[in-house]
Amino acid sequence: MGLRLIGFLVFCSVFFMSKSIAIQLSPKQLAHIKSLSASEKRELAEQYGVSVDDLNSNRLPKKKNNPLEELEEDTLGDPNQERLPEEEKEEEEELKLFGYDLFEKKNVEQGVNLATQAAPGDYPMNIGDYLIVSFYGKLDITHEVQVNGEGQLLIPGLSPVNVLGLTLNEVKSLILSKVKKEVIGGEAIVTTGELQPIRVTIAGEVKKPGIYTLPALTNITQALNHADGITELGSLRSIQQKRKGKPVSNLDLYDLLLSGDNSSDTILRNGDVVFVPSIEKRVIVDGAVNRPAIYELKNGEHLQDLLKIGGGVAAGGSKQNITILRYTQQNRKTVLSVDLSRSGDAQLHDGDEIKIPTISSELEKAVTLIGAVTHPGPRQWRVGLKLSDILASLKSDLLPITDKDYALIIREEQEDSDKFVLQFSPKSIVTGTSDLELLSGDQVVFFSRFESAIEEVNELKRFAYVADEVLKMEKDRLLEEYKREQFFESIGRESLLSSTSTEKSQPLTTREILQGKSQEVSENNYSLYSRQRLLRPIIRELNRQGSPDGAAPVVSVNGEVRYPGLYPLPVNANIPGLLEAAGGLKESAYPEKIEVSRLAYEDGVEGIRHIELNLKKLTGNFKVNSKDVISVFSKPKWQDSSKINIVGEVRFPGSYTLSAGETLNDVIERAGGLTDYAFEGGAVFTREYLREQEQELLKDLSKTLRADLASSSFQKSVSSANLSYEDMDNLINDISQQEALGRMVIDLPKVIENEQVILLRNGDTLFIPRKVDTVSVVGEVNVSTSMQYDPAMTLEDYLNSSGGLKQKADGDSIYIIKANGMVEKTSGSSWFAVSAENQIQPGDTIVVPLDYEHIDNLTLWSKATQIIYQMGVAVAALNAL
Repeated sequence: MGLRLIGFLVFCSVFFMSKSIAIQLSPKQLAHIKSLSASEKRELAEQYGVSVDDLNSNRLPKKKNNPLEELEEDTLGDPNQERLPEEEKEEEEELKLFGYDLFEKKNVEQGVNLATQAAPGDYPMNIGDYLIVSFYGKLDITHEVQVNGEGQLLIPGLSPVNVLGLTLNEVKSLILSKVKKEVIGGEAIVTTGELQPIRVTIAGEVKKPGIYTLPALTNITQALNHADGITELGSLRSIQQKRKGKPVSNLDLYDLLLSGDNSSDTILRNGDVVFVPSIEKRVIVDGAVNRPAIYELKNGEHLQDLLKIGGGVAAGGSKQNITILRYTQQNRKTVLSVDLSRSGDAQLHDGDEIKIPTISSELEKAVTLIGAVTHPGPRQWRVGLKLSDILASLKSDLLPITDKDYALIIREEQEDSDKFVLQFSPKSIVTGTSDLELLSGDQVVFFSRFESAIEEVNELKRFAYVADEVLKMEKDRLLEEYKREQFFESIGRESLLSSTSTEKSQPLTTREILQGKSQEVSENNYSLYSRQRLLRPIIRELNRQGSPDGAAPVVSVNGEVRYPGLYPLPVNANIPGLLEAAGGLKESAYPEKIEVSRLAYEDGVEGIRHIELNLKKLTGNFKVNSKDVISVFSKPKWQDSSKINIVGEVRFPGSYTLSAGETLNDVIERAGGLTDYAFEGGAVFTREYLREQEQELLKDLSKTLRADLASSSFQKSVSSANLSYEDMDNLINDISQQEALGRMVIDLPKVIENEQVILLRNGDTLFIPRKVDTVSVVGEVNVSTSMQYDPAMTLEDYLNSSGGLKQKADGDSIYIIKANGMVEKTSGSSWFAVSAENQIQPGDTIVVPLDYEHIDNLTLWSKATQIIYQMGVAVAALNAL
């Protein structure tokens, strides 16, 4: 092994032993690999378990050092992504030169036994060859004799035999005739012994040209293998064997590779030359061909010959509209189109790139079932085929989750290829109350009754056969996400999927509940067959058909329906059908007041006309137009039930429905009252509208501070301030990133005693923590910390236990955030005096603010820092509770 290979092995050992990663090689490392000989590459590849192709690429695959890692990857894989079927992975590979890998794996044992194997009858005897002559009959003896330097065989008991220039068969006949003449009653058998090696010259486009000493019976391909094969510039189809300057044979390796014909792979003789010329014509064939690759063509071979070499046109390929990209003499590229079904053949030039197209994937005489159907996919179409022919049973033909009242037929106009929609009820088809005739090319779409994937799966779990169906739906969903990811990667953008698809649905935290958050259906949590997913491409296609001459056939259904949104406008649409498309009316809907808003033009001026309808009195004469907006209103004085969330130390925490005028104390009594561990003084009560107000105030404050920071007048003050620009910028970022809590300070003991009455609103939340015995110190102290409450400790004791005040601390403005949310200022003649009224209690937080003189005593910044401390401490106190 060469020194450079040894050094490179040391380098590779570091990379290949890394933990299950794919290795990206630098250009310098890649160049080092390419500089190795073929045998060194093979040795390197075998040692590290990769192929030679991997070494030639710029990325090495991961090597598994531990069998458990391989098992883990194969069985578990990515916990957030299911493995896709191999047929779905569309990995583009570079086309390879056909046939050159014949010499990649060198047979190290080649030629070892060639010298001792039986020679063919036309083998020419050379000086140094051995023959074995075995006598039998009168004599029983065997002699191994060698052709001497004069070309003679000296066989004991026989006169010398001149064999130089004779073939093996001729020598055998000569020896046997001598035996008959010179040995009375004797006979003999003549076989070859060890044959003398031959010297052969290998030249031309080979990787290691030179003069080689080879076994006597070496053929052309074996000799080329000794020379490490043919370079990429060398011809595989015109390999010449020359003897004394004259061609003896011409080898076409395509005959060997494609049909197994090695008749032209002749045995070499001493002094022969194997010459590999350069390629004269090389073309590329790609697309719908069985063996896409880069091929060498002989003179006189055309497109049909190339397709035969490439294994023929694939099953999905077309011989029509074959594309040929060709370089012209003007150093430009041109394109030719060939129809082999008509022209019969086409000539090819060096460098041509041939693309075989695929036939259209559009099915003929078929209808396609899509969505929540038991067996989706194409169905054979025949004249007179109706929906009732493919939908015979709601139970056997549809899934348990299928919406039985709403489905669509997507049909294409024959003339302009525009699409239109027909709406039907699967239930009415099965019961026989209606039916529709299908046309070839129709797509029949069935929807789920559920929009949420969680609700859909829960429904499916009620059925025993559904496990396979759930698995199939999940695979379909993953495949859809995979295709979307591929699209975004192809355009160089990061998909929303990459950041959201792996997020699991987690229960809301106490803080999120207090902030009024709820678990809504996100984009990636819609069920696979939901209206949201299946209608999106249909709506997009219909919107493309809109023009100044006609609006796109879509309508909007809003208000008190189950699934408000945009819907396709079907042929002969009516209001009841469109309401059914939106999932039907809610319980709160008022069918006697439905409004249709419609674009209207009067004297060339666009306006909106509102039409009021009573669904109970509606006749079938009312026509729905494109772009109509249908609004369904709620019943008069209808109100969704108001609720309050009670979390923490009550006997029965949960969500409670409110009646008009109900108070906080009333609901606490309904919740069974407080537990023995409840910390009344630390109760946190939040209200939604307060949270929204706080969030807006934070937003406005952040904008104001940002403008001040950017102003030139403020920059002057910043330059002389003790607080850096970066510190103030971080302060603004802290404000903008704060999430408002909407906390309203209450005195829970007074609430329970009815001394403080709080009327409840929808969305209110009450959190009652467990009893605590700690006091927190935050702000401009050396160590912000929480410590055990000690009634004997003073404010100064708590501050000293936190390492004392920082240089920028404002000791005169220390305040205390009580556990119930109240803020109390320290009082007295000294820094740390605390009155009896604001005595430190368990759950309190001591805040040491920043001395505002360090930022030029700007009032606005003073407020900002105070808000940051108050909000941050409030949240910290809540988390501590």
